[in-house]
Amino acid sequence: MDSATPQDLHRAFAERIKSFRTARGITLVGLSALTGIGKSTLSNLERGQGNPTIETIWQLAQVLDVGYGELVGHAAPQASVAAGVSVALVDREDAERRIETFRMRFEAGACRPADAHAAGVREHVLVLRGSLTVATPAGRALLRAGDAWTFAADQTHRYEAGSAGAAALVSVVYPSVRPA
Repeated sequence: MDSATPQDLHRAFAERIKSFRTARGITLVGLSALTGIGKSTLSNLERGQGNPTIETIWQLAQVLDVGYGELVGHAAPQASVAAGVSVALVDREDAERRIETFRMRFEAGACRPADAHAAGVREHVLVLRGSLTVATPAGRALLRAGDAWTFAADQTHRYEAGSAGAAALVSVVYPSVRPA
């Protein structure tokens, strides 16, 4: 899908949303209630219109009980950008465990709060450039280029970039691969 147009990618994303929603027996109204995303916004996304934020994609993935990468596909249209943070899916593997790896870039001082993932999910963070504080209810780590930290991501967590910004690889490791 490397030669796909942005419209092709949006259409594929739209089809995945609708497919996961209907497979779970959820109506648009029900998905709206579960995510807090407006029904008209969801309808537009299912028609391949609009450009969802990182938060919207994560909310949909959480409620539909799929990984971010499953929802956006192997070839995301582009990095999702919100509040000084860009997130791009780098790789998704479904072996014994599902692992999704993202490249995250943070502008100076940018902060990205994250909701809890499903039970048993862990995140591995490797800082490539700058400094990044990762905070969870269980602890906090200030990471600099070359530093890594692993934490339980089934609780709320947040990323805070230092004054020079930051770049990191974040791998989300799910406890096991579910049958489709």
